Amino acid sequence: MARLAAVLWSLCITAVLVTSATQGLSRAGLPFGLMRRELACEGYPIELRCPGSDVIMVENANYGRTDDKICDADPFQMENVQCYLPDAFKIMSQRCNNRTQCVVVAGSDAFPDPCPGTYKYLEVQYDCVPYSDDLRAGGSRITCVLP
Repeated sequence: MARLAAVLWSLCITAVLVTSATQGLSRAGLPFGLMRRELACEGYPIELRCPGSDVIMVENANYGRTDDKICDADPFQMENVQCYLPDAFKIMSQRCNNRTQCVVVAGSDAFPDPCPGTYKYLEVQYDCVPYSDDLRAGGSRITCVLP
């Protein structure tokens, strides 16, 4: 019985360490649900939506241009495919996390311009997860109970 308790305690500590290491990073590796992807060209709205009472958890976001085939425009406006906005994830998380739906227009009203003169798009990956007070607080809670 003591060996079983030690193994369970070890698993619990591992779970806490893994969870602590992922705080502030993408939650893509956690099995919350089906990953969804939405894309909107500059000047157009993007809509994130979850079924029922599930809420949005943004996993990844970029406002800029990393592909010359997405959101066609004047060729001169599509040359820069190294355009990233590092704060896009933070901005989308603040606007959309813990809501059942969220609409954001891909443009300068919501995002600073990471590459003037380039036609940009907003790409967001998100999960729909069950709502909990822990999500609203921005944290996670792991409880380990030994026999």
